[in-house]
Amino acid sequence: MNRLIVLAAAACLSLSVCAQKRKAAKAPAVPAMELARQAMASYDFDRAEEALNKEIAALKRKKQSTLHAEDLLHAAIQGRSKLHATERIVIIDSLVCAADDALQAIRVSRENGRIDTYASTYHTTDSLGATLYENELANKRYLAVPAPSVEGDSLQSLHLAVSDKIGEQWSTPVALTGLNDDDLSQNFPFLLSDGITLYYAATGPESMGGYDIFVSRADGEDGSFLSPENVGFPFNSAANDYLLVIDEFNQLGWFVTDRRQPEGQVCVYTFIPNATREVYGDDVTEEELRSRARISAISDTWSLTDENEMNAARQRLADLREGKRENKAVRPDFQFVIDDQRTYAHLDDFKSTTARAKMQQWMQLSKNCETDATMLQRLRDNYATASAAQRIQLRQTILQLESNNETHQQQLRQLEKEIRNSEISNR
Repeated sequence: MNRLIVLAAAACLSLSVCAQKRKAAKAPAVPAMELARQAMASYDFDRAEEALNKEIAALKRKKQSTLHAEDLLHAAIQGRSKLHATERIVIIDSLVCAADDALQAIRVSRENGRIDTYASTYHTTDSLGATLYENELANKRYLAVPAPSVEGDSLQSLHLAVSDKIGEQWSTPVALTGLNDDDLSQNFPFLLSDGITLYYAATGPESMGGYDIFVSRADGEDGSFLSPENVGFPFNSAANDYLLVIDEFNQLGWFVTDRRQPEGQVCVYTFIPNATREVYGDDVTEEELRSRARISAISDTWSLTDENEMNAARQRLADLREGKRENKAVRPDFQFVIDDQRTYAHLDDFKSTTARAKMQQWMQLSKNCETDATMLQRLRDNYATASAAQRIQLRQTILQLESNNETHQQQLRQLEKEIRNSEISNR
């Protein structure tokens, strides 16, 4: 009897195992497109690319459209190429607000000019959400204006233009040249205090999804711009990333994104901008890098600096929000050695009017050199992971910037000699 019971139990167990196997075999596989979306959300771009290639192959066999899958594949390839160029930044604050209130959440000092909506500045209605940047002197505006409509296209888009104040009137906006002509729309301009570095957002073939933030710089006196570069992670994502603002006077930066936000809401991140671009190295794992790139938690960035620096930045942010202004006189504008006894920190230190005028040229040229160095580092980071076709375009821009930078460095050294000689001879 016991033997029969044992045999029966074994048979039941075998049947149960077989039933479980049949059930597992019948469990529906996760669709390749869903796997790709999950991988994209976690910034695992290799896995996303693999899933999308399978999906595209399956769609082709079924003679179905592959357009959406190919768009996602392009975004995955873009993301993979930019992941290891993710910039190391310290994020000190984040604020979720309505998209219409995002500009009011960014409180830059007056030395950085102002950002505003087109509708508010020109006292009109605007259904496209155009914005503008006005410089500190209030005599130049970079603004988004409706792009010329294409026959048969009912969708209205924006492109960037510049307008100058002549007397009491603003000139008719003229389209900026040198930016990507393939962009579907351009908006949210912001110019650094150097007067040549332009940040803006655009949708188009170089975007990883929706709006992405790009950077370019003015090239010469004709107002044209160099080929723009996608600023990459963590500023950009597969969602819409609208605006990047840097207050160099207060050493604070902001960027606006709608990633992981409900419709109509955005998150405004405040960060400490780097003096020169820094990327992550071997000190972080691949998973940690993906987490930093997608900003899983702002506390992950706090280990990049000491607590005193973060507290000082938070205090500067609080002062800006309360409308307080730092006494500019206590802050050195530069450190310039005249001779063994004298090191100047402000323009008012100069006795020679000629030296003072040349020092202003030196300050502007120094900013240009810093801009060149940052832009070159960004381009070289992108070049390391770019495709062969992208490298051809990047190489030309890199060589041009290197040539410009070498010329500027020579001019700086010559100006330094002239400034010292003029100041010393004035004694």
